[in-house]
Amino acid sequence: MSGAGGWDGLLAPGEDILWQGQPRQQIEWRALISPLTAMGLIFTGFSAFWISMAAAMTQGTNAPAPFQFFPLFGVPFFLLGLWMLGGRVLWPAFTAGQTWYTLTNRQVFIARKVLGKRSLKRWPIRDLDRILLREGDPGSVLFRLKGSTAPTTRLGLHRIDEARQVYDLLRNAQRSLREDAR
Repeated sequence: MSGAGGWDGLLAPGEDILWQGQPRQQIEWRALISPLTAMGLIFTGFSAFWISMAAAMTQGTNAPAPFQFFPLFGVPFFLLGLWMLGGRVLWPAFTAGQTWYTLTNRQVFIARKVLGKRSLKRWPIRDLDRILLREGDPGSVLFRLKGSTAPTTRLGLHRIDEARQVYDLLRNAQRSLREDAR
């Protein structure tokens, strides 16, 4: 099983794939009910106003070249406002279709191919400190590396249908590795 699906060279001898899947590709609309959405509305509206007023003030004038670019100062704020308004909810749904999760008896892999850029991250199960099951439809299996102070909500297998099953597989693999180390 370790050589299946392009895994040659990535898995150690005796390492077996326990589970593979993808995050559910859906937009989490309830995430829009947030103060960040209100801030995004204010940011986007004000920056659009800024850009239009600055463009109107510099249009048709003989102002020096640097002042002709004055309206462009509002563009980063406009883009930030769009991100807060809805981009932060749309982006995860977009990337979910281009993300693949693999759990072996020794490691957790997350592979992505987003906008032509490929990445593969892996975490040895023996290095996982805290494993958390976030049940729901879909659920998530989250983890933290030993010695890390980062929140447990960042790393993990997010928005998967078989969260309980994957959590149990991960815990069993971790338990098995600890017993083998003794």
